[in-house]
Amino acid sequence: MKPSLFVLIGDPFLCEEKRKEIIASLQKKFGPSLTLAIRRVGDVPAETLTAEARTLPFLCEAQILCVRDTDRFTKIDLELLSAYFQSPNTQTQFIFEAESLEKNHPAFQWAKSGGQVFSLAPQRERIAGDFIQNKLKQAQKKITPDALELLESRVGDSFVFLDSLLDQLILYSGERREIDARAVEALDEKLIRFEGFDFLDALAERNLPQALEVLDGLLETNGQDAFSLIGLLHWQIRRFWEAKLRITEGVSERDVASRLKLFPPRDVPFFKSLRRFKLEDLEKILDGLFELDWQLKTGRAQGRTEVEKWLVSAIG
Repeated sequence: MKPSLFVLIGDPFLCEEKRKEIIASLQKKFGPSLTLAIRRVGDVPAETLTAEARTLPFLCEAQILCVRDTDRFTKIDLELLSAYFQSPNTQTQFIFEAESLEKNHPAFQWAKSGGQVFSLAPQRERIAGDFIQNKLKQAQKKITPDALELLESRVGDSFVFLDSLLDQLILYSGERREIDARAVEALDEKLIRFEGFDFLDALAERNLPQALEVLDGLLETNGQDAFSLIGLLHWQIRRFWEAKLRITEGVSERDVASRLKLFPPRDVPFFKSLRRFKLEDLEKILDGLFELDWQLKTGRAQGRTEVEKWLVSAIG
């Protein structure tokens, strides 16, 4: 059997959607013994990555290694991986992701034998706008132009969990046929707060008892199952990640607030909480959410207990 290698280049949303499609296909091919691990370049040495690739987890017949930020591999990393792909483990499936790669990047060479390269460059606004309009039409709802703009800005360039988000927006709008900007703002508050306590604050403070209490409260009061809750948490935490990334790149808080449509007085507590996070912590939390989402959908994890385990891991 030829090794499978997938190189995904371009828009983060489409990369994530394509990754989910590839994983679903591989799961059908290898069955329930397939495992998934997400790695980010810089977090794991290339030696460790190749060692993982050659050795399957216990009682597993195959594995998927998703490697993000492939463009950040060092010269030595690329040499080690190139040596690995001369004689790869056919039971290890690699998915490499990057927003862009140089034309002479070795990943293209690795993919020549049994691999595939996907170049993904969508019209983001059209994708988000069409999806939102179609979803609301099915629910016999309309959305005002300012609310649509606000919702699109909240989603940013990752629409993966937009379906769960819209389900909640439809729920909170009740019998109202039209959704306005105020409804989107109200949803934003409901998603992460329970009886005055903010989930992201508890996460930033590494206050596990408080975070668990808020998490349980959100599940109970909003009637959310684990799938929906993960999507909504992803939506919120990804905004934090994007804001932290821009600030790390030198963008001012004022410009970040404008990009994310954060207006006074809500911008003050947002940035207060944001300062407590490191960029790498937010990346780890997001990767953990994706893995948890996959485990739940493939039956490897069950509901609330697994969400709580993710939270314990995220707080560390």
